[in-house]
Amino acid sequence: MATNLSTLVTRVADHLVDRDMENEDWRKGVALNGLLSTEREEYIQEARRIVNRAIETQTDEGKFNYDDPKPWMYGEDPYRAQCEPATLGHGVLEFYDRTGEDRYLEAARRQYEYLRDDAQRTEDGGIAYSTGPVGLWVDSVYMICPFFARYADLTGDEEAYDEAVTHIESQVRHLQDPHTGLFRHEWRETPNTYPESSLWARGNGWALAGILDTLLLMPDDHDGYETVAGVFHGLAEALLERQEGNGYWHHILDYRESSLETSATLQYSYAFARGSKVGLLDDEYAEAAERAFEVCKNVVDKDGKVRRVAVPPGGPDAPLGVTSYGNGWFLMAADQQR
Repeated sequence: MATNLSTLVTRVADHLVDRDMENEDWRKGVALNGLLSTEREEYIQEARRIVNRAIETQTDEGKFNYDDPKPWMYGEDPYRAQCEPATLGHGVLEFYDRTGEDRYLEAARRQYEYLRDDAQRTEDGGIAYSTGPVGLWVDSVYMICPFFARYADLTGDEEAYDEAVTHIESQVRHLQDPHTGLFRHEWRETPNTYPESSLWARGNGWALAGILDTLLLMPDDHDGYETVAGVFHGLAEALLERQEGNGYWHHILDYRESSLETSATLQYSYAFARGSKVGLLDDEYAEAAERAFEVCKNVVDKDGKVRRVAVPPGGPDAPLGVTSYGNGWFLMAADQQR
């Protein structure tokens, strides 16, 4: 007998509650968003614990959650991610919205102002992914743009909307492939190169979900709204035509010999379903979202682990495993199927 959705959600969320995520940042940020999407009190309280801990460990610069060096990015040099900690910012603002407690808004302000004022940027204003060589990773669309838009929405600081639009436009300029409409993984400004140029499925999921979540927080009369909406529609169309008949997408979108991968499939399911509900996408996207989610339900094991997720740092050779963000995306996609 098939396991019902409520039971699967409980298993997946319980796994996150039991998982040690202390030293994670963006991965834990996605898990946090997944827990919030359940709207169940026990998981909301766990989400608040995660948020409170991210604030307790916020750095003097304003970055959430320790800001550990990432030697795997560029060899042994102690570069730090600029965008990753802000993945937690959406959850921080959620608890400001829920409680009205100023400490949440103050923490979010410090994280926002670090990115606005102190982060390295590309020549056209995009926020560089790390403190190392200036360049863009497509992941950052999800990490910072919905946070900027939520910050603008809650504070009335319209400059934060502009920052979100500027970052998306920079990503389009440097990472979107004109032939396929899909996004490449990583671009470096000097020299003008693509250190990792694959049409990576989860990277396109970061872009698709990040742009949608940003759009839904932006006023539709903002000068950049139509541009960003056009990017969303074009990317959604390019992705729809690459879905396998079984509901999955390949880990590398233009390489059918690559694995069928769960986290990107759940990202697309989430964005297609949510986009359809709010009238940005038509019914064929809702149908694709349902097929995607149905096939992913059966990768959840008895312990609530969502399997077949490409592990960090992504790219063509990433093995498949179990991650916090895989479980987080399952919960967000499940929420859109209810």
